[in-house]
Amino acid sequence: MQNIAFALIVLTGAWFVAASVLMAFRPGQALHILSRTASTRLVNNLEQGLRLLAGVALIVRAPVALWPTLFQVGGGFVVVSSLLLLLLPLKLHAGYAIWWARSLPYWAVRAIAPLSVAAGVTLIFAAK
Repeated sequence: MQNIAFALIVLTGAWFVAASVLMAFRPGQALHILSRTASTRLVNNLEQGLRLLAGVALIVRAPVALWPTLFQVGGGFVVVSSLLLLLLPLKLHAGYAIWWARSLPYWAVRAIAPLSVAAGVTLIFAAK
């Protein structure tokens, strides 16, 4: 189980890094993708299912992680928030994503990109 959790965390960290490349070099495309989150029930369920899986992986990996409490609490937050987003009316979740996609200027998306790289690399490193 630990090996599966570790692999899922590495994939999650790699996703953060890949997303940051898109954010840094194609901010318009990144915002377009953001605006499509929760666009349909299928997209929302897939998105939240993957988040839920990542959250569970953090919880499972917590005992052997570099920062066990952070993994436990962070994983719990991801699990609970994913479940809440599955229950939230789709129109509200989609509206929130669209609002952010329309509100964030390209420079802000580019500025956030290094934080996504740092989060992804740190997540992988801390999962050991």
